Amino acid sequence: MRIDFHTHPVLIQEMVDKYPDYARMAREVFQIGNNFQPLETFYLQMDVARIDCAVLLPIDCARARGLAVSSNEQVAELCSISKRFIGFASVDPLKDGAAKELEHAVRSMGLKGLKLDPALQDFELRNSKVYALYEAAASLQIPVLVHTGMSWAPGTLIERGHPMLLEEAIVRFRGLNFVLAHWGWPWVWEAVALALKYPNVYLDTSCLYYDSPKEFYQFVFSKQIPTTVLERSLRNQILFGSNYPRVEIKNMVHALESLALTEGCLNKIYDENPRRLLGLND
Repeated sequence: MRIDFHTHPVLIQEMVDKYPDYARMAREVFQIGNNFQPLETFYLQMDVARIDCAVLLPIDCARARGLAVSSNEQVAELCSISKRFIGFASVDPLKDGAAKELEHAVRSMGLKGLKLDPALQDFELRNSKVYALYEAAASLQIPVLVHTGMSWAPGTLIERGHPMLLEEAIVRFRGLNFVLAHWGWPWVWEAVALALKYPNVYLDTSCLYYDSPKEFYQFVFSKQIPTTVLERSLRNQILFGSNYPRVEIKNMVHALESLALTEGCLNKIYDENPRRLLGLND
């Protein structure tokens, strides 16, 4: 099995037709201008890239931005349509009843993880209310994927995504697996340091901040970070993520496979690591 651990269901035509605010969410909150596409296009993207399953990530930023970037209910609906989708929940940690909302999304909707974006959701990672949500996630035995690094969204603070803001929580919740999205770029060494020190830290490969995935990967994963660090030290803590639909999945696959990584390491990144994290080995 090959899994894309980082996708957003924001351009699906069937959802535009069904939900009145869906198009406005995509344009005004998620800030994506690509054409809306039939769901079949999502499957074709996966097929061309030889991806079997995609993790769908919503963002509950309604308090901060007026609309959520897909809702838990919409993600659960898409997962009910296709077994190729694995849904995460997103909950605003500053809302009353956030922990109960997360528990409902996992136990009743079948969602498999928690997605947080401190910049887009407008909260501090060290806020005690966020820690209460981590406690709930640990109890539910689900991973937490946190947007780290650069945020392009208007009105957001880049510093909210600094990976080191997570260290205290990583230490306190040693039984909770944290995924640092986008490899924390531009703070890639800080993200690497956290993963090297703490076995409950994973890094996803969805970092792309100019128009050539291959060139960007060649820079980040050879010039900024030696490729040997991925191969020798982090091979059990890396997850493939494309950030589709901001970029085509196949282009991120080609970029990853342009690196000097062994087939064994790539198999861990695409398959073994995400399956273990999602509990799909049981």
